[in-house]
Amino acid sequence: MRSSSVETPPAARPSYSRSLFLPGPLPPITHFGVTLLRHSLVTGLRYALYHLGLPIPEAAPVKIVRLRLYLDARELRTLLTATPEGEEVVGALLEPGGAGAHPAAPRQLAAALSFHRLRLLPFRTPLTRPVAPRPGEAPAELWDRFRSAFSRTLPRTSDALLADLVSSLDRRALRSRGEEVPPVLSRGAWTLRTRGRGDLRRFGQPDPICPSWAEATGLAAGARHALERHPLPGQDRYRGRFREAHRAALTKLAPLYRALAESAAARGLLHHPDDAFFIPMEAAEDLAASGKPGWIESAVRSNRAEYDSLRKAAEPLDLMTDKQEMTESRGERPEWDWSPLLPLP
Repeated sequence: MRSSSVETPPAARPSYSRSLFLPGPLPPITHFGVTLLRHSLVTGLRYALYHLGLPIPEAAPVKIVRLRLYLDARELRTLLTATPEGEEVVGALLEPGGAGAHPAAPRQLAAALSFHRLRLLPFRTPLTRPVAPRPGEAPAELWDRFRSAFSRTLPRTSDALLADLVSSLDRRALRSRGEEVPPVLSRGAWTLRTRGRGDLRRFGQPDPICPSWAEATGLAAGARHALERHPLPGQDRYRGRFREAHRAALTKLAPLYRALAESAAARGLLHHPDDAFFIPMEAAEDLAASGKPGWIESAVRSNRAEYDSLRKAAEPLDLMTDKQEMTESRGERPEWDWSPLLPLP
């Protein structure tokens, strides 16, 4: 039986895509959260391309659209499409629900995939337990420990992105041979939907301002209940790992950043601790400053307004051309909380 998934015609190829790493309904992500995600994703992308023997981008081939993160298709095509291996990888990065150009990966790429497919059999998340602040810890120490702990999560999130890419390449190759390859759940999501148990620290919105499902267990129960009447997809060992690994990293790191935010509010740098989530990661070091930075109040005010406005606005699609197509619905919707248990292309 031939698959109904077909490659997008060249004229309609996407300019931006989040289908590999964060597909499905997605609310806007706070400015700190989306820049943290950008660093994690770009680190993982460079890691994955290096391990597949492909060129590594100097500039980050990503774009933030309405506070959602996307891969920039134009940049990736310019970088990678000079070789058959690169063409296959670009397709897998941008359109995991499509079909490959060939029924088997080119020889050099196939050898790398075989090695990493075996190496990545165990899913190792960046978790032991949340990193807690120490009594009396100075703001500069909190920030230094946050950065250090975040850096230590990157090898695991990078392996997770490589696993998603391996799965996408394999599934696209099957479709190119005429096989039916429908959307699937991650193994963790499948276990949670079928057995009602799993590591809830890996589930939740990809934003450190939001709790994981381990902290708000009603979210997991609500998602399972909402999806009970829907067909249960199959599972894939490698698919969906980056989403879960990144959420696990946020669960681990959130206590340190919240302690820094509370310290900044207590010292008058912020009006409220949650203001810390409306500054980008690159500027967060200023939360450890002894005096209030002159830029911070206006930045927080404008970024909060942007975030609040986008939660009420139309949502950009997983795959977009330069026109940046949006969903028909506007405003908050319950599917945002179900996304971790929805099928992946």
